[in-house]
Amino acid sequence: MPKKNWLKSFRLNIHAPGTGFALMVLALTQVPVGIKNAAEVVCIGQTSNKIWKLEKNHAEANMLAVQRCNGRN
Repeated sequence: MPKKNWLKSFRLNIHAPGTGFALMVLALTQVPVGIKNAAEVVCIGQTSNKIWKLEKNHAEANMLAVQRCNGRN
């Protein structure tokens, strides 16, 4: 099978830099959202564990933990 030089048929797309920049902006805007969500998950886990140790009720512990960590008392 003959070896084809794929670089000869490769053409640059003039929109590639703009597309790369747009993807980079999209990724960077998602970083704060990811940090916030990770912090909420950690908060819910720790709070749920503390409540469960006191009440021994998983359903209630999870509901209360979600309410506390999402800003509701």
